[in-house]
Amino acid sequence: MNEKQRARRLRVFNAIRKTPPEPLAPPDTHDQADVAAMLREIGIALVEVEQPTQLVEGRLLQIAAQYTTEPVRVVVLPTMLMIQVGSKGYEVDGSTHASLQLDMAGRIDDIASLAAVGAITPTDAVAAIEAARTLRPRFGPVLTTIGYAITTVGFGMVINPTWASLPGYLFLGLVVGGIVQLGRPFPGLNPMLPTLSATIVTVLATWFVADTAHDGLLRVIAPPLVATLPGMALTIGAMELAASQLISGSSRLVYGMAQLGLLVFGVALGVQIAGEVYPQSPSAQMGTWSLYVAIVVVAIGLNIYLSAPQRSLPWIVAAIAVALVGQSLAGTVMSAAHSGFVGAILVVPFSMVAARVKTAPSAIVMMLSAFWSLVPGALSFES
Repeated sequence: MNEKQRARRLRVFNAIRKTPPEPLAPPDTHDQADVAAMLREIGIALVEVEQPTQLVEGRLLQIAAQYTTEPVRVVVLPTMLMIQVGSKGYEVDGSTHASLQLDMAGRIDDIASLAAVGAITPTDAVAAIEAARTLRPRFGPVLTTIGYAITTVGFGMVINPTWASLPGYLFLGLVVGGIVQLGRPFPGLNPMLPTLSATIVTVLATWFVADTAHDGLLRVIAPPLVATLPGMALTIGAMELAASQLISGSSRLVYGMAQLGLLVFGVALGVQIAGEVYPQSPSAQMGTWSLYVAIVVVAIGLNIYLSAPQRSLPWIVAAIAVALVGQSLAGTVMSAAHSGFVGAILVVPFSMVAARVKTAPSAIVMMLSAFWSLVPGALSFES
């Protein structure tokens, strides 16, 4: 009976688990220069989709072991990558382009997973990565803007869950989502977007939203500004510092603080234009159930706004639930600003394990969604 139960469990396990492909050839079959070029393309693509540098470095070393027995050296920074394979393969690349397009990130992760078991040739991997980096979003500008507005409502329910504020979150989310879409064809405007968005949102919130919502100005404007808040940089920077990646972690934190400074300047400019909002007593809060509803709302919004792969929504909901519930529980014993780090730490092993299920998207898709849902940027901005 025990043998039958063991065999039945093994069949169920094999039925739901992704089966890794077989390697195409033993190590040292391919030229060192081709292997180095593949590591460069995969590495810089992972950097562009906002992966922590320690994870990128570990992934590249795992891939290299499938293709060469020569010593491999990898240096990964937030905007630069250096590779050395043996004595012949040298590659250096840099990129200041970042993308949180989830279907692109998932495709890049799939290619990296094939390379991690040696199931793709270096030249095919380079071509596949180049094609993945040009992948267009699944949804057009209008739907993407609506997705951002839905995400804003969800974040509002996490940060300041009041019924009176929900229409304001939706309105301001549409405004900021439109600004972000207008800025995408003009990358040179990206440094101005935080200040511009903060100024416009502050003016509109002061004139039309704050009094209606019966709420403080910062509690109203923080959720709509989530696209320009450096929550991702602060979360990943903290993870990198915890992994002793001092250069990467400190540079991300400096970048995050600079972003916060630009946002504060935009808010101050908006207050000068629109005038101050008089202090008001906060509106009645929703119940404790609002966090669980917010998880689903944020997941639906990010599924559209970040162009998630098809049929990945249930897994995105699960990853965001792990992150936000972990953050909420950690908030009972530590400050709100530090509890986001706990949520980020919890979601990494969850994503790695869940990605092994056949119906699950890549681990990167779940991790990026969860990192986006954490709100240390909003908390730092309000403080």
